[in-house]
Amino acid sequence: MNEENIQAIEEEIFQIRAKLVELKKKKAEYEEEAARNLEKREKIHLRIKEIKEKNSFYLDRISSLKGEITELRAKLDEVVTKIKEMRNEKRKLLSQHMAGSVKGYTAQEIMRRIRDLEERIETDILRPEEERRIYDELRNLSNLLAEIQKREEVAEKLREINNSMEPLVEESKKIKESIRMKGEELQALREALQSVKDMIQELKPEADVYHNAYLEAKKKAQMAEAEEILLISRLYELQELVKKHRVAVLKAREYMLKEKAKSKALEKLSHGEKLSFEEMKVLMEDETAWDNLVKRSNVANKG
Repeated sequence: MNEENIQAIEEEIFQIRAKLVELKKKKAEYEEEAARNLEKREKIHLRIKEIKEKNSFYLDRISSLKGEITELRAKLDEVVTKIKEMRNEKRKLLSQHMAGSVKGYTAQEIMRRIRDLEERIETDILRPEEERRIYDELRNLSNLLAEIQKREEVAEKLREINNSMEPLVEESKKIKESIRMKGEELQALREALQSVKDMIQELKPEADVYHNAYLEAKKKAQMAEAEEILLISRLYELQELVKKHRVAVLKAREYMLKEKAKSKALEKLSHGEKLSFEEMKVLMEDETAWDNLVKRSNVANKG
């Protein structure tokens, strides 16, 4: 790998680092945007939850009212049934005992007339035809008195029925009024419940908008992160190439320096000059050169 290639790699590293800075900035912006949309979505969801809790209150109250109205209607049916029974009894009494007319007579007047006729029979001397007429009148008056007495009993019975009906009628009015009022409350609650449902339906699309915006921003942040990971991987790969190249260049430079020092040491030896410690060390690192040095030293000592 030549220097030109290394320069190209370093340029790419520079570009990747610049791109990473830009990506981190964009990722932070996307994450911030996602957080904002998530917060807005959660606020709407919280609002919907609060509305649903109110909705639950309405549903519970509606259910309670329906139960109360059902009980009241059952009570009203019971009261109305009793009133109808009493009215039927009244009609029956009237139809059985109020046929015909006895206007202009009272029981006291008829009884007074009966006493007068009875006294006349007892005290007066009557011709047979007159006596028969009086007995006929007495018989008619007795029948009429019996009818009047029956009617008075019926009238008393009717008064008793009316007296019994009166509190029932009043109770039925109160029950009907209570049903009406609870019905109005029930209708108002149903309207409020529908208003709550409409409100939720209005909020849901808005929440969906923020949710989709959150997902979109989150997706962009994830894509930026994925690209960042790829670039970091590429950066590491390139940095390793540069590092290996620099190590190789350094080793080559060290080798050249050692070879130069070794050549200089060998040249000094060839002239019989003394070597420095560093020069001796260089030769020792080269086994062949060191063996030659030892051989020369042995030859010199023998001579």
